[in-house]
Amino acid sequence: MSSAEDQFVQEFTGLRRGWGLWDTSLRTRVGPGTRLLCGIRPDAEDRDVRRLVLTKVKQLSDGFAAQDRRAIAVALGAEAGYQLPLLAERIQRLAAEHCVSPRTARRWVDRAFRLLAEEAAASLLKEPDLAPDDSGQGWFVRRFEALMRLDTPGPQLIDKRTIVALKDGLSRISVRFSLPRRLEGDELGYAVEAEVQQGARIESHEKLGEGHFHYVLALSKTLRKGEEHTYTMIFRVPRDQPIRPYYAFIPLVASETFQVRVRFDPLRLPKAVWRIHRLAPRELADRPIPGEPLVLDDADEVMLDFAKVEQGFGYGVGWLPG
Repeated sequence: MSSAEDQFVQEFTGLRRGWGLWDTSLRTRVGPGTRLLCGIRPDAEDRDVRRLVLTKVKQLSDGFAAQDRRAIAVALGAEAGYQLPLLAERIQRLAAEHCVSPRTARRWVDRAFRLLAEEAAASLLKEPDLAPDDSGQGWFVRRFEALMRLDTPGPQLIDKRTIVALKDGLSRISVRFSLPRRLEGDELGYAVEAEVQQGARIESHEKLGEGHFHYVLALSKTLRKGEEHTYTMIFRVPRDQPIRPYYAFIPLVASETFQVRVRFDPLRLPKAVWRIHRLAPRELADRPIPGEPLVLDDADEVMLDFAKVEQGFGYGVGWLPG
């Protein structure tokens, strides 16, 4: 089983727990692969998520045996009479319906979802049919590791990403970097220096507005559908240019996992550090409101992992300067 299939098995397994697709926080339980597969927007409500997932599942399982289709529908709570609060209850009812043991019924469910994951992975790698020069599409981020250094003369971000191609012939991608508007209202310009450390080269770049920067990267090799590739960039902010006291990743393409590490200057430790989780850009633009405090380690660092990140929302670390 491929890594994409493994990912879908995990995400679909999460969806069938509890009330299944009738969970009251369904939108928070949908993984990045499923969001991309089903076309789920970041601001989608539960009813929209439910409809899109059901439509895609029925499409993918259309050619399955009747037993497999039934097992999937029951596990997700999609069948009338099977909208029960526990997966175990739904499996028990499926077992009774077919006069088999619950263990056998669960094996049916596991088998059916493995088949569904295979179809989902294959479908994702076939879509979409994109123009070969569209650097902003045709790929997604498998893993993003960010190291924000505040112990250097000017702030530095080391950005390491593993991407997966969704089409043959992927040779370039788009990268964006933004410096949030400062609250003080000063008239200083926004500048940033960017370089690629490995895995690509900068083909072109442009500044969009005050503090938004767009780069087109030519990859070090042309990728086939499903092929992974890792590249690393570093962004440097001038020493005399103040920044807002947070670092947040706002994914614009589908992204699976995100790890952020912030290294503080031991001579300028923050008064407070906290986790930023699923904040809308307009909330990030407000004055910082400290959340649950995080503790720095012995290297004056804090590290966070985010297993699920949704497009259009911010994830990262905020701090109050000392």
